[in-house]
Amino acid sequence: MFSAVIVLGIAYAIYKLFELFVRRKERMAIVEKMINGDSVVNLPDVSKWFSPPTPKLGGLRLGLLLTGLGLGLCMAIILNSFFVFNNNALSWHDKDILYFAMMMLFGGLGLLIAYLIEQKNQKKE
Repeated sequence: MFSAVIVLGIAYAIYKLFELFVRRKERMAIVEKMINGDSVVNLPDVSKWFSPPTPKLGGLRLGLLLTGLGLGLCMAIILNSFFVFNNNALSWHDKDILYFAMMMLFGGLGLLIAYLIEQKNQKKE
């Protein structure tokens, strides 16, 4: 599994490297055309494409993410203490999955709540 991730990462890096060189050649060709005066480039007004910057609420996002991760960890501990099958505790593998799943679930819920709060603030403005 881990080797597949490494191979995919290396393939992606090679792809991006080739793309970088190809785009550089394209940009250089455009610059050469502009220097030689072959074409006149009229740049569009892009200011109307973008909305004005809104205040970033990174602290809110981070706080709710960490709160969600903490709640997920607490929920995993509670579930781990209640789930006992045939008087045997869960195996270490099941516990790891339980802890990871609860932390990701509640962390995601925290980020979702942050997103909803940000949307509510944007609608007010």
